[in-house]
Amino acid sequence: MTGAKAAMEISHWIEPWGDARFPVDVDAMAPNCHTTYDRDDPITQIHGAPWKGVDGFLQRNPDNAKEWWLTYSTNVRPERQRFTKAHELGHYILHSQKQDEFRCEPDIITEKDTGEPDIEAQANQFASYLLMPANHVRPRIERVQITLELISELAGFYGVSFEAMCIRVVEITGERAVLVYWDNGMMRRWSRSKSAKLQRLWIEDPKNRPLEPFPGTVAADMSVRQCPEGEIVPANLWFKNAPEGEMLREMKHTSDTFERVLSLLIVPKFEPRWGRDWEENTYDTFDRFIERGQYPVR
Repeated sequence: MTGAKAAMEISHWIEPWGDARFPVDVDAMAPNCHTTYDRDDPITQIHGAPWKGVDGFLQRNPDNAKEWWLTYSTNVRPERQRFTKAHELGHYILHSQKQDEFRCEPDIITEKDTGEPDIEAQANQFASYLLMPANHVRPRIERVQITLELISELAGFYGVSFEAMCIRVVEITGERAVLVYWDNGMMRRWSRSKSAKLQRLWIEDPKNRPLEPFPGTVAADMSVRQCPEGEIVPANLWFKNAPEGEMLREMKHTSDTFERVLSLLIVPKFEPRWGRDWEENTYDTFDRFIERGQYPVR
């Protein structure tokens, strides 16, 4: 079972509550999940601990193998705690019949669906689909212009981090959207909506190393910390295959706590000047490798 399918099954319980079911109360949901799968080993304890270096922990009760304990770090924001608890619940539903313990560090619990087959990616997908179901998010972004203010409102409504909501909007939207994550002035990862992939939008790096913001972009303008509505900039500042004269809308969010910046690009449809037949076929390997920020170290 995929993380998405498992999350949708569990979501059926709370759909009758309508909007009142958000933010999803994972603490109330987790102890009852065993009944859906006719299991006799429920989650009996959910508690926080002031851990550092570990965001989530799921294990069998050492004194009773028929019980599970779910623990999460209290050293992070409540939105992150909710995602972590949902991630561990995903492990319980998807993987706990083959493994007795799951210790999840911060870099493992990521708010992005990479589509990978490993268990951590599946748990991340479960958490994302459970907390921000596509059938509920989609109507809220289809009829209005996507802005960072809108995404911030949605993040508050669903009880998730701003970054998690940005990622989910890009996954769901029919727009040609690209999200770029900068850390201390260097690009760490980026992701695209399905329609952006079909248009072969690609941020080129001839040296295969983390990039600095491109000159002329809002991302490169240090005097602009927030640009929630977006500015119109030439598309070929970001994408070399954009025809001359094409423009895109670039939004920017700078974290007040960390030196982290998010750039959200909404791109009009244009015909790429070049395209290779193999690009779509190789997406599942190299493309995911680059988008996760796993650049070769030189």
